[in-house]
Amino acid sequence: MKSTLLFLGDLGGIELLLMLVVLPGICILHFLPSILGRKRPDALMIFLINLLAGWSIIGWFVALYLALRNAPVSNPFSSSPAFASVAAPAVSVADELAKLRDLRDQGVLTPEEFERQKNNLIS
Repeated sequence: MKSTLLFLGDLGGIELLLMLVVLPGICILHFLPSILGRKRPDALMIFLINLLAGWSIIGWFVALYLALRNAPVSNPFSSSPAFASVAAPAVSVADELAKLRDLRDQGVLTPEEFERQKNNLIS
């Protein structure tokens, strides 16, 4: 027993108990932002900030803020583009032909240009 506790030096019962209780408590407090943000899509980022910069008060609070904020961050490594929700309005070929006809009637397009654009739309 003496050889296994050699690294603890002259720690008595109370000191050993404090070390076994307080040290895990400090670790849990230190990694509290990572624990709170473990189900978020950016949990790895929160953990890395907590691990690498959590020793400073600012880094710990940044990690805590990231873990507790309401707006979820989209994953930058996801396959869907960020602008997928913005859809272009659907324009039919008939609408385009009507616009070209109006431009031809107004004299903006020549009849040759109108025929060329019409053939481009149809094909």
